[in-house]
Amino acid sequence: MTNRIFIEPLRAMALALLLAALPAAGMAQDADSETPMTMEEIEAAYHAGDFEAAREGLLPFAESGDVTAQYRLGHMMANSSGGPFDREGAIVWLEKAAAQGHKEAPVLLARTYLSGRPEAPEFDRAAELFTAAAAEGDAEAKFYLAQLKRRGVGAARDPEGAFALMQDAARAGVIHAQVALSQMYAQGEGTEADEAQAVRWLLEAGDAGDATAQLSLYRGYDTGNGLPKDPAKARAWLEKAAAGGSPLAQRILGTELWQGEGEAGDPARGISLLLKAAEAGEAGAQSNLGYAYATGTGIEQNDVLAARYYQMAADQGLGRAALVLGGFYEEGRGVDRDVERAVHYYTIAYSSRIPESRQRLGSLIAAGELAAEEVGVENTIYFIADAALAGDPAALDYLRGISEDGETFADLRLGDIYLEGVGVEPDAVQAAEYYQKAAREGYAEAQSKLAELYATGNGVEQNMIEAHKWANVAAANGSETGAERRDTYANLMTPEEVAEAQARARVHIKQQ
Repeated sequence: MTNRIFIEPLRAMALALLLAALPAAGMAQDADSETPMTMEEIEAAYHAGDFEAAREGLLPFAESGDVTAQYRLGHMMANSSGGPFDREGAIVWLEKAAAQGHKEAPVLLARTYLSGRPEAPEFDRAAELFTAAAAEGDAEAKFYLAQLKRRGVGAARDPEGAFALMQDAARAGVIHAQVALSQMYAQGEGTEADEAQAVRWLLEAGDAGDATAQLSLYRGYDTGNGLPKDPAKARAWLEKAAAGGSPLAQRILGTELWQGEGEAGDPARGISLLLKAAEAGEAGAQSNLGYAYATGTGIEQNDVLAARYYQMAADQGLGRAALVLGGFYEEGRGVDRDVERAVHYYTIAYSSRIPESRQRLGSLIAAGELAAEEVGVENTIYFIADAALAGDPAALDYLRGISEDGETFADLRLGDIYLEGVGVEPDAVQAAEYYQKAAREGYAEAQSKLAELYATGNGVEQNMIEAHKWANVAAANGSETGAERRDTYANLMTPEEVAEAQARARVHIKQQ
């Protein structure tokens, strides 16, 4: 199908489950004293938020074989409630509870087997548990088993079987299954593609409060992809997702309100939503708040807060935030000047393929504030060249120096700098001289650019034979631009001129 609804990637269902009332019988040891805790006291501690005491109190009951305590203790360990996440401990107690026939233990146990580090999941055991629970009619188990069958892990890949299980789970009200079923209908996975059914199940999940579905509906109505374009409905679904606590929705809506003008704008509410999303860890919101505080857009300007929010985003690996934060540290803006920290964040930006990071690192190297070894000697010339092309005079001097030492890549970039007049007066003659040096050393880019100078007579005497020759050499070195220019020039030349140009190109290529 051509118009498919954009479905957000499914997220793993949270392990958090409410701790139901525990039977008021038996005694347990209080974590802070030798006085045993009763089940009533354990329950009271849990509901009072003292999860550590509740978790400690359950242990003696679980050890004595109480199936309910085993399940609840495994649940708390799996949910990081009252202590750190303990995958192995949770598995031990949930296996014991499942062996005693606890009805809810198998599904939670299977989910725990799928949790943890990438090497930790045990898909076969999880699939076995889900299969047994699904056979008993457990809708949640059907959802998870369908997911395993979709991916072909723990069970053979079975799109049709996965669809049937997902359909059962969705009809039983499992919201994540409704979202997944919508995706399967939209993509024709395990069934015939059916856009109407895809929308139906997405609406079902959205109405039930699922943020993934609500955001998908927002995007569908906003873009007209799979749904009729309807800005009002798009906004309504975005508002629902934001009101439901989706950090991503809060960031999207907050940014729209913060940046909007006239009736579309509400900077105060936009900032409020961005703050909520940022507090929830949404890196894009943190970066946007950094910008708001840095520029005083919609809020009072504050460099310290700008640096703080940029750092939150940068520490999550957001490249654009890392680039700006690196600048803050380099300039001492909102933070103490710290070149080492600046380099750290520029490096994060570089890893995220933010082009300006190369130029920033190059400027520091050219200024003598960063050793080439710290970023890799092989990268140094490229970083410095970027800095010079951005107009950094120290980087330009550095390029001139290494050009004199015979570094022909520097010649190529110096040709660009003089041709474009970056930090210097434009000088096509000087540019041509630098391109000549780099072209003779085999740089296809320089060869192609030199060809264009000869063709136009810019910085050199116009000479179509030389233009064709250098374009042909560039093409032989893999330059598509060179090949295009060669063919264009040939149409402007006589057959004798083309033959002469080809002969010169062959001589040059043999000499390389």
